[in-house]
Amino acid sequence: MENVDQGFQTYQPVGKLHLSPNSGKKTYLPEVDESLKPRDKMTFDTVNNAFLFYQKYAMASGFTARKSTQYTHNGVIKSKWFVCLKEGTKPFNAIDTSKKIDTSNNGSKMKSVRRVPSIRTGCKARMCIKLMPSNLYEVSSFIEARNHFFVAEEDRHLLPSNRGMNYMQEQAVNALSALNIGPVKAFNIMRTLYGGFDKVGATKNDFKNFKRDLNSYISEFDADMMIKRLLRKKEYMPNFTVEYITDENGVLRGLFWADEDAKRNFSVFGDVVSFDATYRRNKYNMMFVPFTGIDNHNRNVTLGAAIIGNETAETYSWLLNVFRQAFGRAPPVIVTDQDPAMKKAIEDTWPESRHRLCMWHIMDKLSAKVGASICNNTDFKKRLCAIVWTDSIIPVKFESEWDTIMNDFNLVDHEWLQSLYQIRDTWIPAYYREEVMSGLMRTSSRSESENHFFGQFCNPGCTLVEFLGHFDSAIEAQRHEHRKNDHDTRNTNAAIFAEDFVLEDQASRIYTRTVFFDQQLEIQNGIHRCAIGKWEDIGDFVKFFVKDWEQPCTTFFEVMMREADMNVYCTCKRFEQFGLLCSHIFCVLRMLDIREFPQRYILRRWTREAVPNSAPGAILGINETEDRYNEVNRVVREITYSTESVINKLVTNFDALCSFRDHVVNYFKTADESVVNAPPKSRRERFAEITGNTKPSEATVRVPIGTRFKGMGKPKRMKSKREIAVSQLGKKSRQCQNCFRYGHNRRSCKNPTRTKEQAMVEDHGEEADEVDEEENEWEEVEEDMDEQDEDALDEDDGEEE
Repeated sequence: MENVDQGFQTYQPVGKLHLSPNSGKKTYLPEVDESLKPRDKMTFDTVNNAFLFYQKYAMASGFTARKSTQYTHNGVIKSKWFVCLKEGTKPFNAIDTSKKIDTSNNGSKMKSVRRVPSIRTGCKARMCIKLMPSNLYEVSSFIEARNHFFVAEEDRHLLPSNRGMNYMQEQAVNALSALNIGPVKAFNIMRTLYGGFDKVGATKNDFKNFKRDLNSYISEFDADMMIKRLLRKKEYMPNFTVEYITDENGVLRGLFWADEDAKRNFSVFGDVVSFDATYRRNKYNMMFVPFTGIDNHNRNVTLGAAIIGNETAETYSWLLNVFRQAFGRAPPVIVTDQDPAMKKAIEDTWPESRHRLCMWHIMDKLSAKVGASICNNTDFKKRLCAIVWTDSIIPVKFESEWDTIMNDFNLVDHEWLQSLYQIRDTWIPAYYREEVMSGLMRTSSRSESENHFFGQFCNPGCTLVEFLGHFDSAIEAQRHEHRKNDHDTRNTNAAIFAEDFVLEDQASRIYTRTVFFDQQLEIQNGIHRCAIGKWEDIGDFVKFFVKDWEQPCTTFFEVMMREADMNVYCTCKRFEQFGLLCSHIFCVLRMLDIREFPQRYILRRWTREAVPNSAPGAILGINETEDRYNEVNRVVREITYSTESVINKLVTNFDALCSFRDHVVNYFKTADESVVNAPPKSRRERFAEITGNTKPSEATVRVPIGTRFKGMGKPKRMKSKREIAVSQLGKKSRQCQNCFRYGHNRRSCKNPTRTKEQAMVEDHGEEADEVDEEENEWEEVEEDMDEQDEDALDEDDGEEE
């Protein structure tokens, strides 16, 4: 059959081919401008300038240059050689192809030898420079011919000399890392923005290697670098607190930090604080402990953060002590899960705080503890949730309903439910009617929500230095969201439903938008779903009996009102719990035609201007230091912003856009000529700039190794011989489609090819033998199981005796 030319363009070697008439040896000469070629007697000021010139020649030709040997006398380079990357040869280790390599799928550790090709061809092209008496380096030898062709222009971006991450790309990878974007995604983002792989100037592996080298630079000095960065924040940021503790070996056990904005938020929103330890936020499995409150938009606000090395009561006591020192007081109410170490630490350290257990953690265990059948097939869970997730019943009512439910489902003697009932005053809302909960009673999984929020910015494999960057990015996002909510509240007007009731309009100007919607609902319920049955005078007060059609659990709610000083109280105690007036009070205020919102019942924590907004970029420490690195980054940001602004203005005017492009290209040429040929910074210097820490000679604070916590699950357990035998019996591995045997695949097959029919005939006898062996194995397993059962029965008999 004749080969048909399909018109495909094949790869064409680049370079001027020269064939020796005597030996027939092929050599190639580059086709470049004469001004780029080295010439004899050409001089350079330094060795580095000579190498830069040879590199430009190499890049224009299509090969990669490298430095070779040199002659030095008294510390002065007298001569230097620059060669092609393909210079020399690489010795190959002989591989014994007759030896069969184990490729079975039986857990063997034997692997095939990795065969790596070599780029060396023994190229003789080179340039040599020598130091002259005039202290200039002169080209003494230049060989241009090569024994290999050159790389085509469309592939030159793959040459090692043309691959490398520049300053902006390194900055981008580090910045994207703070958003939990890895080097591979960062590379894909850049090649999309730049318009192709060849425009990036580096490969995906270059990005991965940069991140690997950065983590290697941090390595064992991770904790030291993180603490130094926090101490530098303390130096440049007012009222910043950082405290840490180590063990006798200098291993980090705990670290706490909080900035000025967190302390200001705590002064307003610190009436109720929830905290919970979560793992999988760093590579050392150190627990991350955020302290969470609720801001004036009913959103989570982080009041402080810590990482701890263990979950002992001693560590939690240290953490709560430094928290009190930083903020000046303990919160009135603290919400946690059922961790006994937390419970003991709070009792010892914050005895004045009311410790409340998180309802979400408790109710989440209901199905596992009581049983899925009773929870899913009956109305048990529905009835229990009706008395647990409500703040409108009193303790006596709760206890009565609890007893009824337990009797109806024969759970009176259930150990777990009885243990919860014994501590009912720590987690049931009916017992918190006098406590200010600020929304935590209705949404008790605030810590879980906070952990999920930080989980979007963190990953389990990050270093502590990376984790701090992730945390700063998360807090910056949280505070930006608070600023946005403040802006939306100031610049939007909520719909007023009851225009004749002036208190609703006043409330819309007092509270934030989110809180006003909650308060507006109470106002509407007071107008449309509440009615006053009767009232009576009791001293200076008037007692109103208000019927609430939304709450059939009680006959009337009692509202005590003293109009002289606008002192009001309701038996539903909504204000005491949430700091907002209830519908029953609004019903009374509307009947009395009160024209001004009671000032004494306006809590600052729910108002529009509860706290000032944080300065943009404050948590990221943009102005922490005045060193050269930060100044350069500030100028780079200004240039980037200005360039983007110009492009956005000219994008609709193509001619003006082309003119701006030509201006930038011309300036690029000018900058290339005027740039000082200083040696580039080493990776170590760049990593020191990026991390903000010079690698110390010895770590004063060490990172923990092998940290484990409750809830992490057990490590991979060791299987007994019995379990291994049971799991492997009758288990067949993958089948090769070349020889139809098991234990390997087509690519690694070393056997002759045969059909499936041949395999069935040849393997028939082998399968019969395997069946006999398998039956014998099963008999041995059954004997082992019988022996273990007999031993267990003997142990039980001994215990009964």
